[in-house]
Amino acid sequence: MKYLIIIAVFFVHNSNSQNLDSIQSLKTEIKGWELYFEGNKKEAKNKFEKALELDSTNVLAKIGFFNSKSESELSESDYELVDNLPEGPTKQFKYSDVMFALMMTNQIDEQMPDSLIQMRKKYDPEYIKFRAQLTDSKFVVYNDEGEVIKSGEFRNRKPSGIWKSYGYRNKLHHSFTFSKETDTVVIKYYKPDGDIAKKELTTGMPFTNEGKKFKEIVYWQETPGKNIEYLFVSKDGFTVFDRENPVVFDKSTPDNIIQMSFNPDTHSQEAFIWKNGKKIPYEFCPYDGTTVTCLENGKKKSYRWEDCKKIPIEK
Repeated sequence: MKYLIIIAVFFVHNSNSQNLDSIQSLKTEIKGWELYFEGNKKEAKNKFEKALELDSTNVLAKIGFFNSKSESELSESDYELVDNLPEGPTKQFKYSDVMFALMMTNQIDEQMPDSLIQMRKKYDPEYIKFRAQLTDSKFVVYNDEGEVIKSGEFRNRKPSGIWKSYGYRNKLHHSFTFSKETDTVVIKYYKPDGDIAKKELTTGMPFTNEGKKFKEIVYWQETPGKNIEYLFVSKDGFTVFDRENPVVFDKSTPDNIIQMSFNPDTHSQEAFIWKNGKKIPYEFCPYDGTTVTCLENGKKKSYRWEDCKKIPIEK
């Protein structure tokens, strides 16, 4: 019995020691990425090497170590890593994508002047988010006038908290709120005065192939077309789409809900607006550059919208 207790204590101690090494390896690896993106690849390589000594299974440390080496330092075994990377911790964060992005960036950096490299570090949204993900930190993207256009944060290499995107005149346009417990993301769209216009609930990363909307709630209806306005719908919001519970539009539908539909007879988009429990035709002007094909006298004709006018597209 005494021997069994000793063995059990040994395994618990050994497991705790391994966990501490993994945690320390992660911290060291992140420090390596901070140095890497500062341009100090020599010190970054030392940090990645130390991270691997603490935990030889740290894949990101292996990737960092590879990309911190000069071309003359790389061996055949190093290149084997490129072809034998595991899938990745999440669908959105694949080790092969990280490796490819770093290798491409290294090649571009060799041909790019320092002035452009500095501009990319401040203005390139994808590069800035990529750096924040590897350094497990907050990010901010600026425009040419020095105004913030995007901000957010990564924790444990995953999007975390509230991400914000700003539009015209630096007004908040939309935000993503990432859940700590589930993969649900809440997207909020804002009017220029800051009120919430509508809210969408999705799974996966919004605005990507992984993102799937399952609910949409409208508070203010944004009118489609060139001259955007906001029509009040409901203080508590009205659900216009619910994947689990199909929405029924009837006499209880609040005013100003706009429905877009495709007319198969004319091959064109039509719009209707709800007023006093009834659906009535709604004239709208598509965004400039929108192309449409419709039937006229039994023949298909294509148009491009410019300044609220349909301009024929010659073939």
